[in-house]
Parts: sequence; C-alpha cells; structure tokens
Amino acid sequence: MRGLLAASSLGLFAPVLAGCESTARQDPFFVRASTDTYVFDRAPLFRDRPLNESILSSLQLADYAAAMRATGVLDELQRPGPYTVFAVPNPPLEAEQTFYRGQLMAPGNLDALRRVLAFTVVPGRYTTGTLRQMIAKQGGPIGLRTLSGDVLGVSTDPRTGELLLSDRRGNQSRLWLSDMPQSNGVLFATQSLLLPGQAPVTPVASRPAPAFR
Repeated sequence: MRGLLAASSLGLFAPVLAGCESTARQDPFFVRASTDTYVFDRAPLFRDRPLNESILSSLQLADYAAAMRATGVLDELQRPGPYTVFAVPNPPLEAEQTFYRGQLMAPGNLDALRRVLAFTVVPGRYTTGTLRQMIAKQGGPIGLRTLSGDVLGVSTDPRTGELLLSDRRGNQSRLWLSDMPQSNGVLFATQSLLLPGQAPVTPVASRPAPAFR
C-alpha cells in the first residue's frame, strides 16, 4: 500500500498521514445505556446506535475516527442514511503515516483526505448477503458508488469465497469486520486502505450517491 496517496488522482497528495493517530485514545464505552452490543477486537460496538457513535467508540478505529472528524465526513454519519461504511482500522493508517512522515490533517491536505475517507462510505444498506446476491446477478464484480462519487469494486475471491474490495488501480482489501448493523446503516472494517478513482467495474448501486461537499 506504500505510496498510494501520493500517486492518487486527487492532485498530488503532498506528504501526508500525520495527525491521523489521535493523541487521546477513545473510550471504548463512549456510548452509554445500550445492551445491544457486539465485541470488535475486545471493545463493544452498539447495534442500536448510529454509525458515527460506533466509530468514535472503537479503539481499533481511533485514527479513522480522528480523520473523519477533522474532515467533516463523520458528521454525515449522524444522518438517517442508511449508509454502509467500510472503515479503515489503525494499522494500515499508521503504516501510511510512518511512510509519509505525518501531515495527514495539515490544512492543505484536508480536501484530498476528505475524498479518501468519503470513498469508504456508500449510501444505502449493503450486507454481505446483499453484496453476494448482487455479484451473482451481475455474474462478476460489482461497483458501488461511494459518497465521494467514486466507484468501489466488490468481488468474491474465487479460492476462498471471501468478499474483496478493490480500487481503480486494482489494489484489493479483505474484510476484518462484517455486517455490524447500526441504527442508520451497516458497519464493516477493512484490512487495508484503498484509493478513490474510477474502478474497472460498472456501478450498480441502487441509487446514486448524493453530492458531498
């Protein structure tokens, strides 16, 4: 995944990825008064809460939450949606942070970062079952129009049957967490970072992504 952001079509993404790691780690019990929970990497997520609250409450999504908050993308996830979020956990973000020597949330990088993060959000509610049905109907990889306006590829691994996500350059990511229901959508967690851009598949999302500014 090295060099992905610098080589993106976002206009050159100047040395980035500092600031991504928050200095104060989120409290895993940020969301109170809920017993409908799912444990993700030893911390609870809450099925009956909106996506933004679950993202903020997860220690494994602390860097993602900090970047989402800085760019305003997290605010979108307070809305009714529904949205499907393919969140990026700390390890791939911290690996990129080390490579780029920081500066992710420098003012000059926020617009490009905003598009990268919006690429992880798909309007609509898509479970793994729904995605598999769409792939079967399509007879191959599908494309989901993301909040950034770019297309995220989804396919199945022919050897394992696992769902794979892909970006315009053919980079792929497997899923770590799948099908976490939320009050306003579905939460997934990926294993690596993908870039926005035109994916080599035709978008088949049920409705177009709204304009995101």
